[in-house]
Amino acid sequence: MLGEKVSSGTIKYYVTEVIIQSDEGSFSPTPRSQFVQSIVAQCLLELSSAKSTFRFTIKGDNGKTYILIWLLNSDTLLVESSGSSSSHRDFTLFGDTLTPSSGPVGTWNALKVLYQPCIQCRNKELADAWEDDLGVHPLKFPSETCLELLLILGLSTTSLPPSLRCMNSFQVAFLKM
Repeated sequence: MLGEKVSSGTIKYYVTEVIIQSDEGSFSPTPRSQFVQSIVAQCLLELSSAKSTFRFTIKGDNGKTYILIWLLNSDTLLVESSGSSSSHRDFTLFGDTLTPSSGPVGTWNALKVLYQPCIQCRNKELADAWEDDLGVHPLKFPSETCLELLLILGLSTTSLPPSLRCMNSFQVAFLKM
């Protein structure tokens, strides 16, 4: 699903589903997980600057809330080495490798976020409270993309040392930009 029909003659495309490429030069496809992280990180950063809000609900096209996200830092530099744990090294998501299995150290700009999953009725009371809060901004994506994002956040959390995975009952993750 690329988008939804808003009115007759008007289609709203989901930014996570469309890649625009230039005619010039060669196009090297971005791995899906990196693309989703980058798009969501850009949305969070733009909205936090424009609306001065740092809490977001990630909603599916079905109206369900999938994730509560609280943006902490937007100026984080994330460094990954080729010495990452073997359990993550071989993991692939939709055919792309999430972490390098060998090679040089990777460095990325990233957002540090706190999040709570809201699938299968988890955190329903908190999600309901955030729904009623004017300081929380909703972001809508295809439901499948919401689940992908939840998986990406979970993998980011598990890559952290156990003592750094939680903060105030929220899980900690990084979104690469």
